[in-house]
Amino acid sequence: MKRQCFPSGILAGCAFLAAFFVSTLSLEAATACVWRVTNAPAPFYLIGTMHALSGRDYPLPKAYDQALHDSKRLYFEISPIDPDDKFGQSFARASAYPAKDDIRRHIHPQTWDFLQKRFRRSNYLGKGFHMGDRYVNGLQELRPWAIAYYVWGIRGYNDVFGGLGVDNHLSYQAARLGKERGGLESVEEHVDVLRGMADIDAELVLLDTLVRGDKRRDDYKAMREGWKKGDLAPLEAELKRSRDMNLGGEIRLLDYRNLRWLPKIIGAIKSGVPTSIVVGTGHFCGPNNVRELLEKKGYKIEQL
Repeated sequence: MKRQCFPSGILAGCAFLAAFFVSTLSLEAATACVWRVTNAPAPFYLIGTMHALSGRDYPLPKAYDQALHDSKRLYFEISPIDPDDKFGQSFARASAYPAKDDIRRHIHPQTWDFLQKRFRRSNYLGKGFHMGDRYVNGLQELRPWAIAYYVWGIRGYNDVFGGLGVDNHLSYQAARLGKERGGLESVEEHVDVLRGMADIDAELVLLDTLVRGDKRRDDYKAMREGWKKGDLAPLEAELKRSRDMNLGGEIRLLDYRNLRWLPKIIGAIKSGVPTSIVVGTGHFCGPNNVRELLEKKGYKIEQL
């Protein structure tokens, strides 16, 4: 069986920013970023994931095994069943501007000057390569968020890899146990979150990556350690920092998607089928988060 690997945060796709943030629920007695809907007609869990982890982060807290054991189906951000790699192909195409367009038309000239110097020193500038089924003439044809992901992404963080993320782990275990797997949004809906991002928001994603530099490594380590223990404080702090810096981008990555997912999540609750919702933990905190949207509909939620 082929194991589907989810991208790390946007931006996975979109997943490659949102994954790093968590919920504002009380830390009292919490041991994991897993929540249970206590007044659902059947076992129903909200599982907050990190899209990229190290092998040293396993085994996961017991709450993850409990949710997996109690569930007959698991919904991820997008379906992990993708034998033709539709997500990978769509993400690659979305990463590049249309033909005859490039990043210089979409970012501040000073940002381009900085990138040009970096690309020239690293021998990236003007070097062609394939993005899915399209050939691009160099990194100048990529969108800002794609440059942040491909050039300065999580893959440089020592032993942390997207393939070891919680989404991949639970998807593999669910398939092994014969449980149903699905997605809250289609591949195109997921990718359009990034492809349709406003120029200023996309540029801010890149600039934040550049300005934070090596601090991102320490930030991620603190968030990961907090997430493993159910200690949400470091993740909440990073979410606030990111939201203050790029409100438009965060609303697009989190708020809009949460609202779009809500009818399907409520439908799953009402179906009476034991279910787990497996998404980046940032979708359970901040304005319009999934947890609070459900609470406003009368559902009671507790953190395990």
